[in-house]
Amino acid sequence: MFKRLVFLLLIFSLPFQLGYHFWLPESYVASFRIDYLAPTLYITDLLAILFLATNFKKTISIIKNFFAKPSGWLFGALILLNLSTASFSLITLLAWIRLGSYLLLLAVLADTNHLAKKVLLPFSLSLAFIIGLALIQFIRQSSLGGVLYFFGERPLSLALPNVAKMNLPWGQILRPYATFSHPNSLAGYLLASLVALSLIYEGKKVAKVPLGLAILLTFSKAALLSFVVIEILEISFVQSLVISIVLSAAPLLKDLIDLPVWLVQSFATRHFLLLPSFKMIATDFLLGVGLKQFIPSLSTYLSASQVSYATLQPVHHTFLLIFAELGLLGVLIITKIFWTPLSKLIQDKKTRPYLLDLFGIILMTGSLDHYWWTLPQNQLIIILTLALIMNRQKEKNHALS
Repeated sequence: MFKRLVFLLLIFSLPFQLGYHFWLPESYVASFRIDYLAPTLYITDLLAILFLATNFKKTISIIKNFFAKPSGWLFGALILLNLSTASFSLITLLAWIRLGSYLLLLAVLADTNHLAKKVLLPFSLSLAFIIGLALIQFIRQSSLGGVLYFFGERPLSLALPNVAKMNLPWGQILRPYATFSHPNSLAGYLLASLVALSLIYEGKKVAKVPLGLAILLTFSKAALLSFVVIEILEISFVQSLVISIVLSAAPLLKDLIDLPVWLVQSFATRHFLLLPSFKMIATDFLLGVGLKQFIPSLSTYLSASQVSYATLQPVHHTFLLIFAELGLLGVLIITKIFWTPLSKLIQDKKTRPYLLDLFGIILMTGSLDHYWWTLPQNQLIIILTLALIMNRQKEKNHALS
């Protein structure tokens, strides 16, 4: 009973960001306190630890099997190399612990019998919760407050600075956050949830209308584009890749192409961070700067007049950010580790469409944002969706044997 309760609470809590921040000396850059650099213990972390503990034998078996293989040795070597480039930063160490625990959670979830059936209720309830909350925030043009603070809702109002807004012809409106740190992050979570729901309901495209409406209310342009081309037009993965390349280049071409004002404003910050990112990658091309070390390194590539709380943020490009932090060697090692299992999923006709849809979503939205690499909620929805895909293949193979 306790094991089942932990599982239900874990899946239900995936979109919530309730946590406790630990402010370390390393969390400050140029005297600015950076949330991204504060190690945080989330409620989902505690539930994930309990889940792994209640599956102790399976967890230990997965760890032993992984580190008994060359891929496990490579992963361990990558962590040590990355830590050394980051001068053995505590923040980098904790980031690797989180990443490793998420990969372990993926493996244990994927090996859970009848995973799709078990996640149906808690996952559907949590989705309904955040969609409903986003809708109410949009209608009220403010947060609800009260007990919702414990689900991760932040104070929201048009009068507050640094709150995401959208300028429309009839005035300015507040973009809903639900329980997320930014509307774009919420939109990405909802997009990946479409793939997860499709897996849970055996290929049926359920809840597309309410999820599409919620994505529309976030006014996340990359997410809306992804929703249209992947979920409505159902384009191929290759076409998604081409669009992602175009989106990646768009901020660099903003001064050469006549774009609408709302797009120019959107690309301005992205363009500003791209140039120092390229310099950072060129300087630490082989080994990278270290996990979670992009912002501390970024400050050295900006002039004193350019350094501010607004500019000290990750580059809005998931793949550039990964390359900057892991370097060429790190990217190659990660590719080597995951190439075989992902290739098997792509070769399988029953899992290929879901995996390619997920990759297409990550490619397109990740070309203009960083939340897939930086925010736990978005990482966890990837973990759940991949676990559902892997579990689908496992149960198919089991049925055939």
